Amino acid sequence: MKKIIMLLLISIILSNCGGSRAIYGVPAEQWERMDETERQATVELFNRQEAINAQTRVQAEKAKQEAEEIAKQCHEDRKIDPSKCRTITQRKFGF
Repeated sequence: MKKIIMLLLISIILSNCGGSRAIYGVPAEQWERMDETERQATVELFNRQEAINAQTRVQAEKAKQEAEEIAKQCHEDRKIDPSKCRTITQRKFGF
């Protein structure tokens, strides 16, 4: 299992560096040398990472919209006391 994970990580790094064709993040040449078990593990890891990436993008977009709304309320609408804006921002977003 460690061998598969190491191969996958190396493959991902190398595929991002070169311009070769990749299958599930693995260079086509390496994919051809993999057995069915390695291919299935690679597909599962790739799909899992894609799901995590999609979820991260959704969460980032939601956080961006929340930050924009708070900024609007603090600076444009003046619905929130400006002295409280920094506290709200720090609590919600960590900065």
